[in-house]
Amino acid sequence: MNERRWRMGVLVIVWMAFLFSFVDRLSWPPIIPLASKELGLSKAEAGSYMTAFYIGYVITQLPGGLLTDRFGYRKVLLSSFFVMGVFTASMGLIHDFAAGFALRVLAGLGSGAVFSACVRAIFDWFPAKGRGTAMGFFMTASSLGVSVVNMFVPAVANAYGWQTSFLVAGLLPLFGLAAGYVILRENTPAAARRAQAPSSSDFWKNVGRLFQNRNLMITGFSGFCAMWATWGTATWANTYLNKGLNLSLVEAGVIMSLYGMTALLCKPVIGILADVLKVQRRTLLFIVLALFGPALLWFGTTTSVAMLYAAAAVLGVAAFVYSPIMNTFIGELVPPEMVGTATGFVNTIWQLGSLISPLAVGAVLDATNSYVFAFLALAVGPMLGAIIILFVKERQPSAEVAPDQAERAGA
Repeated sequence: MNERRWRMGVLVIVWMAFLFSFVDRLSWPPIIPLASKELGLSKAEAGSYMTAFYIGYVITQLPGGLLTDRFGYRKVLLSSFFVMGVFTASMGLIHDFAAGFALRVLAGLGSGAVFSACVRAIFDWFPAKGRGTAMGFFMTASSLGVSVVNMFVPAVANAYGWQTSFLVAGLLPLFGLAAGYVILRENTPAAARRAQAPSSSDFWKNVGRLFQNRNLMITGFSGFCAMWATWGTATWANTYLNKGLNLSLVEAGVIMSLYGMTALLCKPVIGILADVLKVQRRTLLFIVLALFGPALLWFGTTTSVAMLYAAAAVLGVAAFVYSPIMNTFIGELVPPEMVGTATGFVNTIWQLGSLISPLAVGAVLDATNSYVFAFLALAVGPMLGAIIILFVKERQPSAEVAPDQAERAGA
């Protein structure tokens, strides 16, 4: 197999890893109405199952980046496939809140290192000029995950029970484990990777430098606000359609699969544009985040089924189009040997929004019983994120980043 084919094979495996991590993450929201009734969960408790996943997910972000930089993304991804699959499938065996919460945390622990390992693989195999395009394709996995989940989980749950839907979701990463074992390989030789990897003491010094990197921190907080809305929406939109508007679980799933499909289409486009257009990334991020808030309010106040399809399509674009730009930007702010660590570091900040949002919105619903207030709470996030991103400086002093990266820091 020549280098180009290996490169494409690696991209497919990391795409699968990211896709299956989202399938496992999002298998809970479409079945909240069924499973929460059977388990006797309140709305806040039902939302906390997503928070539980993000607890594990956030805990392993920074360690996952460190392990990726020191031991390679192949070992990290193969281990992640195994842990995700086992603990997601085990959700089909629970009978009470506590057991489900624990299993969701464990599944999150398995998924937490996936993102930084995947990004490091892309930076390892793809040159700078084609990296945005590769990142755009890679990021379609999260959007397709939304569509895949909403197409098969409600149907399987209705036909065979919600427990079976978790079993199916858990088998997918185990398939990825087998495929990755055969196809996934490192482009950087192991000896060179070990030589580049920071020692334990250097690692903590580098983490301190990341905290001092102004652009990195600002982008991290802007991403926190965006993730708050993206995954809060993914958690509660199905319940809004089912309980708030009295649509069937299957019809709600069809609408939300459209939400995922439009996001799927927009990510490669924005990735290609980021490679070929000389547009400041700060400007692009401001525009897409500023539009995200109104899109949420439109969706959350729409009661016409016909208009919901249009609103979901627009919301799908707004909820995901920012991610390829942000992810490429983060990787270009640091030396190549620290891409995994920096990605894990910033994604820890981002995913705190994903962790807090489902529980917070569930609490708003318990207090107000109003989905308008719920979507208003979600819309605050990207509007604030749009303002925050304006404070990014397009050029960054070399003191904040490695000297050979100072020019790239203002991409």
